[in-house]
Amino acid sequence: MSTQWILEFEKINQESVSSAGTKCANLGELMRIGMPVPPGFVVTAQAFDFFLKATGADKEIDKGLKVFNELAGNIEDYEKLSQELSKIITSNDIPKELEEKMSKAYEALSTECNKKEVPVAVRSSGCAEDLPTAAFAGQYESYLNVMGDHELFERVRDCWASLFTSRSISYRKKNNLPIKDQLMGVIVQKVVHSRSAGVAFTALPSTGNTTWVMIEGNWGTAESVVQGMVTPDRCYVNKKVLDIEEKNISQKLRQHVITAKGTCEEDVPEEKQSKPCFSDEEARKIAEMAKMVESHYGRPQDIEWAIETDLPYPDNIFLVQTRPITTLQKKTAVDQIADLMVTRFVRR
Repeated sequence: MSTQWILEFEKINQESVSSAGTKCANLGELMRIGMPVPPGFVVTAQAFDFFLKATGADKEIDKGLKVFNELAGNIEDYEKLSQELSKIITSNDIPKELEEKMSKAYEALSTECNKKEVPVAVRSSGCAEDLPTAAFAGQYESYLNVMGDHELFERVRDCWASLFTSRSISYRKKNNLPIKDQLMGVIVQKVVHSRSAGVAFTALPSTGNTTWVMIEGNWGTAESVVQGMVTPDRCYVNKKVLDIEEKNISQKLRQHVITAKGTCEEDVPEEKQSKPCFSDEEARKIAEMAKMVESHYGRPQDIEWAIETDLPYPDNIFLVQTRPITTLQKKTAVDQIADLMVTRFVRR
């Protein structure tokens, strides 16, 4: 079993959801089709299952759920259960044999990146994410700029514990999903020190129009864009010919940046606030990649991208996540008019 505790991205594809989780399976698939993905590995769902059984945490969780099932299930009950179940995870030490596997994989990744201790992102990858009947986006934890074995072990355990946030517990209860029998992979991936980052949609979420790739971005990491913290720079790239048909540069006042302790929110320097955070050639390259990803998956995609600070174009552009767009709406007459308004702009 121990050989399944760690899997490098190169060994993962879209059939690996039960081991790697949906998010990581997509990363492995992107790498397999030649997309630029920062290197990394996954601590598999089987490793999490081993942790639960080896520490006895699974039996402790069963006891907590037995008490919960006898309660009314109101907000206070969800919060209390969340605290109890999360503490069960975080208070148990990871077995030494699993720590050794994680440490060896982290050392190999650091060597590959020519670092003694490479900064990594540690991200939850649930095995039930982005399914047709369930959407867990944003419910689990992610951590940036993690360095060293000790911090890595802590953050992996925190990701496991995030399976039991009050939000995810209530979501599962509402959708008749089991509270306990959910497993999780944890992604460990070289951090992209982002000059700018954001998302690319291969269809317009509001109308379902597939004519353009819509790109949104801000300085720093993509967190400010994903959370709606700023009005991002936005452009529409014609999917067929990869021409930019509209580009809107906003005043970007706040950004998330990577620090020694993870990420923090700060002011964008005044001289950068009204400057575009990505160039036209970078936008076209992102759109080209997005088009290829959509073609591979056969359905519209919501893609997260990042531009590395210290690399030249085009080696500076990375894809760090893709998922199907689950919010596409059928076009109304108003939507059709909105689509036509985009086409009034002269191609640049």
